[in-house]
Amino acid sequence: AGLWLQVVLQGILPGCLLVAFGNALLLVRGYNNRVEFGRYDAAAEWERATLNQVLQIKDLHRRMQRWDRSLIDITNRLGVVALAVLVSIAFLFLIGSSLPDDWNKIIAVNGAVLLLPHWVTGTRRVLTRPSLLIKIAMFEDVLNNARDKLLPHTVEFFVLLKGAKTRVPDDVKFRVRLAQQKDGFLGLYGQVAINTVNGNSYPYFYTVLVAKKDFGLNALYLSTTTPEKTTLEFRQEGEVEVLVVRQTTTRTSGYHTVNRAARALMAAGLRLAEQVGRA
Repeated sequence: AGLWLQVVLQGILPGCLLVAFGNALLLVRGYNNRVEFGRYDAAAEWERATLNQVLQIKDLHRRMQRWDRSLIDITNRLGVVALAVLVSIAFLFLIGSSLPDDWNKIIAVNGAVLLLPHWVTGTRRVLTRPSLLIKIAMFEDVLNNARDKLLPHTVEFFVLLKGAKTRVPDDVKFRVRLAQQKDGFLGLYGQVAINTVNGNSYPYFYTVLVAKKDFGLNALYLSTTTPEKTTLEFRQEGEVEVLVVRQTTTRTSGYHTVNRAARALMAAGLRLAEQVGRA
C-alpha cells in the first residue's frame, strides 16, 4: 500500500510511512547468549579440569566468533563491509539512472527504509571471554617452557564456573603437585590477573606456594634472596600459609608480565616449591 501510494502521488510521503510500518512487522529481535553476572555469585565454584577441557574453551571461543559473523548484521566487520558495498552499488546505480531525480529519491529512501532496519536489529550478541583466553595463552607458554622440569610432577587445572543455571567458565588456574610431596605442602599454584588500562587488557602472572599452617613457608621467605624485579610476599590465611612469587610493581609500572618474565617467575616458584615441599 505504501509503495502504491507513492506511485500514485509521485512523492515520498505519506506512502513511505506505510512502508516503514510494514517493514517493522518483519523485524526480528535477534539472539543473545550472554550471561549477566552480579557482583557476587554464590553458585561460583572451582572445578578440576583436564588440559584438553581448558583448551576447548579456546576452540569454543573461535566457533562462537565464527557463528557471530553475518552479512546482515552491523555488529561484525563482515556485515559492515557488506552494507558499505551495497550502499556504494546503490549509489552508483542511482547516479547512473535515467529516471527523474524525484523517482531516484523515492527509490533511495524506500531502499534505506526497507534495508537498514534489518542490519541494526536482529543482531547476534555472543558471549566471549577474551580475558580468559589471555590467561590460557600465558599458561600454555609458561608450562611449555617448563615442560622438562615439570616431568616428575603433576599439573592440574581448575576452572571457575559461574551461574546458577548456565555454567560459564570465568577463570582458570593450575596447580603443580610435586613428586614425593610433603603432607603439609599443598602445591604450587599459577594464576593470572588481568589489568585493564585504556581499554587494553594486560596479564599479570604470579605463582603461589600454599601449605598448611606452621609448615614453614615464613622461614623460606626470610632466608630467600629474590632476583631483580621479583617480589616475595608471605601471609597466613586461616589454616593455610602462602608465599607469593610475583613481578615487582611500582605505582606506575610492572603490572604487565611479558612471557619472558612469566617464565622466570614460574621457574622461581617451582624451584622454591621443590626446595621446601619435597620429602
